[in-house]
Amino acid sequence: MGYLGGVSQKRHIGEILLMQETVDAWLLTQTLKLHPGASKQRLVSVLVGRAQLDPDDGAMALSEQLGYPAALQRHLERRDPDCQDQIPRELVQRWVVLPLGRARDHKLVVVARDPTPILAAALEHATKQQVTLAVTPEIHLDKMIRSIYGLAPDAAPVTSPPTISETGISLDGDPMAPAGRARTISAILNHAAPELPTRAPQGSDRVDRTLVDIDNAITLAAAERFAFAYTALRWRATLLLDVSDGAGIGRRGQGPRLQSVDAIVLPLASPSIVQIAHDGATATNSMPSSAIQQRLCHLLDDATAPAAAAIVAGGAVRAVIVVGDPLYNGTRESVADLARLADAMGGAYERFARR
Repeated sequence: MGYLGGVSQKRHIGEILLMQETVDAWLLTQTLKLHPGASKQRLVSVLVGRAQLDPDDGAMALSEQLGYPAALQRHLERRDPDCQDQIPRELVQRWVVLPLGRARDHKLVVVARDPTPILAAALEHATKQQVTLAVTPEIHLDKMIRSIYGLAPDAAPVTSPPTISETGISLDGDPMAPAGRARTISAILNHAAPELPTRAPQGSDRVDRTLVDIDNAITLAAAERFAFAYTALRWRATLLLDVSDGAGIGRRGQGPRLQSVDAIVLPLASPSIVQIAHDGATATNSMPSSAIQQRLCHLLDDATAPAAAAIVAGGAVRAVIVVGDPLYNGTRESVADLARLADAMGGAYERFARR
């Protein structure tokens, strides 16, 4: 199911990715050609690992293929640690499964590399409780399992879920029938995590929690989501600029005038708060008088007290984050909070080696 060079009994994962328009056809073809002998390596994990497929898009494609709900990045990041001992460690490793939390009906929600009715029955037999399975790309699930349970990198799990003979359990009907149509587990989990917090801590507690979330993020995209969830509650507008070829190029934005950030290009040779932050590799609220700065303030919802901070990784400025007027506290606190956020993002860039 979805192996490079293998033949799936179900609809091929590559077909689903193409139909969902989450990966380019030429790129998919080249990936398959370049890995003809990697029969054990899964296509979705290869594409995710090479930053050619968003992990959530990969999870949704697997959900469409297998009929089990998708566990997205936010679900993995906000799993319930109290549930991690509900499945014996040796089974977690052997079957490549991870308990995420409790469902609204009190079942144990378990994300699996290879979800099947047989696996669900085996887990229920082992845990003496009802189980709801979900699916996610192997690449991140395996990393999380090794990190949480302290497994050695060479402690390779088996390559298939349990068989009926292994479990000693008899199943009625078709044991390989999918559980249902594609969906995520947001509606299943008892404490489903929204994209943005509806009740957030205030002041320093809010930024402290965000920094911890960024440090614990398992992808750069997840770290950025945490950062922007915080900035939405802290400033009127936020713009993240990649640094490339002497310019700040818009990559992500938040605010009423930042819908088309990919069209924003700010030359770093021209005076602006972005230039000052970049050249000094620091956080600043210094605002020079220039046409570019006026345009930037307009984009930041007509900001009168903007701030900018350099995101430094590997000894170089990789990006600059610039914000509009603060929603609470003053300018001094705004710059300090932005500096802490940029420092945490720099750590994320280091970990995931964006460039």
